[in-house]
Amino acid sequence: MQRSHRTLPGVALLLALALCLSASSRRAWAGDKDGKPAQESNDPYPEGFRRRVDQAVDKGVARLRNAQQADGTWNVPGLLDRHRLGYTALMTLALIVGGVPVEDEAIERALEAMRPMPITGTYDAGTLLLLLHARYGTPQNAWSDPPVDDKGAAKVDEGCAERLPKNDRAWMQKAVTFLIENQMDGHWRYPEGGMDLSNTQYALLGLWAAARCGFEVPESVWTSSLMWLLSTQASTGRPVKLYVNEVRGDYRVVWTQDARERGWRYMEDHPYTGSMTTAGIACLAICQEHLWGSRRFPAKLRKRVRASIEDGLAWMQEHFDVKANPGAAGDPKQHLTYYLYGMERAGLLARARFMGRYDWYFEGATYLLESQQGSGSWDYFDYLRDTAFAILFLKRSAGRLKNPVITPR
Repeated sequence: MQRSHRTLPGVALLLALALCLSASSRRAWAGDKDGKPAQESNDPYPEGFRRRVDQAVDKGVARLRNAQQADGTWNVPGLLDRHRLGYTALMTLALIVGGVPVEDEAIERALEAMRPMPITGTYDAGTLLLLLHARYGTPQNAWSDPPVDDKGAAKVDEGCAERLPKNDRAWMQKAVTFLIENQMDGHWRYPEGGMDLSNTQYALLGLWAAARCGFEVPESVWTSSLMWLLSTQASTGRPVKLYVNEVRGDYRVVWTQDARERGWRYMEDHPYTGSMTTAGIACLAICQEHLWGSRRFPAKLRKRVRASIEDGLAWMQEHFDVKANPGAAGDPKQHLTYYLYGMERAGLLARARFMGRYDWYFEGATYLLESQQGSGSWDYFDYLRDTAFAILFLKRSAGRLKNPVITPR
């Protein structure tokens, strides 16, 4: 069946904004001449662009609400029962992040539908933890970055632990226990077992959400995953000049340095892709955050992790794309919004407004604005999943880490 993609009204103004900001995203940086760090203003996105993003999110949220069934779930043809909890949690997470009040009837119906569902897989547990953190945590301003102190530490307000009621604390504990007990040599998979960076990403995102709600996660979990992530990145890569930036509130530090483009892949016999490389970057940043200051994270290992993240950013710089998942086999749009959501996490957690010379958020958002359908959905492969991931990307929902991920050497 042929799909019709309609652009938003006022596309001429949007394209003008795109030309303006795309040019700035590829400009010569202050650090280009000698590679030494320089400081630049972290200018906010134009008001007209932000307004169009907010309108697109509202339309996407309305589409998801209209698709919710009376029992609080969403009807996905062919969805296995073992994935129903995770899928319902993803839709509900997108609604909350998209601005639906947490007391709204649609949210309550979804939560009540999920409560009797068993936690049978990594995606279930990870996405449920993300959802409950969003339900009780402090809402985040999509358009601002937290201020940092003179040591680069960000001031991050959570509030989840204080608001979490007893019944949902017990629910989260079940998910945390499930993930800790099912970690295998640093990674997670479906019940079948084997290497799987996608499952691992959702496990670590979920455990990070749980930690922000006051749950204890053994240090060994973070250490094991960190070492696994280092071991599964490409061992070699082409030398490149990496354009690096670190956002520090209303300004950013920019510099250039040598790196090697080294990506990650879903499984051992799969190609290196954008979706998995952004997952690797984000997961390393999360593990590093929880090992910061630990004797398990000495200076030598910290240096190795930093180089790994920088090489992952170099891979993204050299393969940057927002219209397809770079490196993916088969239909390049099958996992497009999943990839964009991964890019959003990697960029925000690394405090990088740019990947190489590309303003990743502006370019990704511009493409999503252009390709949103008249119904309010995005439909590259699965309109429910695509719409949920698009909302999560557009709302810059990943959260922030307290400690810096990359800084000038």
